[in-house]
Amino acid sequence: MQNTSNLLYINNSKVVNLKSEKLFREAEDDFYYFNNINSALKKLKEALLLTPYHFKSLTLCADIYFIKGKIKNALELYLKALNNNNDCVRTNGAIANCYYSLKQFNLALSFAQKALDKIDWENYQLYYQIIEIKINSLVELKEYKSAYITFIQSQNILDRVTLNNIFNSNFDIINEKLKLQKKIKHSGLKIV
Repeated sequence: MQNTSNLLYINNSKVVNLKSEKLFREAEDDFYYFNNINSALKKLKEALLLTPYHFKSLTLCADIYFIKGKIKNALELYLKALNNNNDCVRTNGAIANCYYSLKQFNLALSFAQKALDKIDWENYQLYYQIIEIKINSLVELKEYKSAYITFIQSQNILDRVTLNNIFNSNFDIINEKLKLQKKIKHSGLKIV
């Protein structure tokens, strides 16, 4: 016979209200199939009231906020989701994207690197997006040599089509800046 008076063995962070799961699935249908973003958001908010740590509801709600341009709201929810599952590559990548959108490039770079450290190669498209955030953050931080090295290292992993997209948008800028830095270094001039 089970002792039900001692509930210490129950991990409450793993218990999900069934209505939360039902609301999440309805919101998922509204969002993906019926393109009804507002209805999906309403259902997700209700699901999160019932189960505040429901990972799937947190991430989908954050995705919707990001799409609507409410980056800070999205970031807050992604960070809550990350507390529940800190190994999630997608969540780390989404946080990096939020920080990049908020022009907090150091934090974007940090979370992009966390995502890249945990990525498995089945998430090929995710790798491309995260590496692009990392390179763009390095360019914004004027760390052109690191951006160049990251670009060269990604050549081994990315296919030519994907690499050309990154190449077209960043490689010329990175190359110009590296050449300029070399000229300045050899000339003895300093930029004030």
